[in-house]
Amino acid sequence: MAEAWSMTRGGCKRTSDSAGTTVSVIEAGIPDPGRDMVFSETRIGVWSIRAGTLAILLVSWEFYGRSANPALFVPFTGVVSAFVDMALVSNELWLATLDSARAMFIGFAVAIPIGTALGLLIGRYKIVEYVLDPYVSFLYALPMVVLIPLLIIWIGIGTPARIIIVFLECVFPIIINTTIGSQQVPRSLLDTASSFGASERQTIRTVVVPSMLPYIFTGVHVAIGTALVGMLLAEMLVVLRGLGGLIVTASNSYQPARVIVTLFVLVAESLLLVGLMGRLRNRLMPWSQQHGRVGG
Repeated sequence: MAEAWSMTRGGCKRTSDSAGTTVSVIEAGIPDPGRDMVFSETRIGVWSIRAGTLAILLVSWEFYGRSANPALFVPFTGVVSAFVDMALVSNELWLATLDSARAMFIGFAVAIPIGTALGLLIGRYKIVEYVLDPYVSFLYALPMVVLIPLLIIWIGIGTPARIIIVFLECVFPIIINTTIGSQQVPRSLLDTASSFGASERQTIRTVVVPSMLPYIFTGVHVAIGTALVGMLLAEMLVVLRGLGGLIVTASNSYQPARVIVTLFVLVAESLLLVGLMGRLRNRLMPWSQQHGRVGG
């Protein structure tokens, strides 16, 4: 009897040939050490390439920075030195970060429920869509920076102005995405809820909102970036405080290292927000964790 083994999607396939008869047995679910080893080696290779690329970039940055005009460009070690001075010596970096984060998080947190509620109403009820959609479209297309002079006149140059600017930058992406989500609820689900006698409130809570969750999180994800933009606009053009104020002050005094340090903090803040939203999404939508995964 001759036996041959071949790989299949479900596991290994054993073929036995005896007296002209071929029998195939699929042993599904059997772990494949070879495949796992290849996957592990692939991940190691990817991270090795990334680490090597980063090392090359940092070395190139260091060599070029040492030969450049220090008022225009600094080596990587100069950025590290500036970080130590701003974060550990003067502590101004953390004070500015907390000041910016407070205004940004308030505006961002207020924009999420308001944007979600308005998007639900616009997408769910035609009369609300007819009334609000033109204004939402107009304000969404309007660059918020042109409203800053009016906000200064109406509100002044304090923390409330920063919060409102962040709110305006965040709320419209959430409204737009939530509106689309509420309009994409499958008709079959709505008909099923209606056939069981569900009220409008029950339908929204049990059918519409769960169906909208992916769109809500998409809008919130976009709003994270616009929140940072709004925060920087307010701090660089209105109050000269927080991280935006640090950037303007360092730029005016030709200190590029301090500008770069502040930019790194902004990137870290953005990544932190994205990570927190991702964890919240996985908690509210457990099925989304498996999306795009192969092999478990």
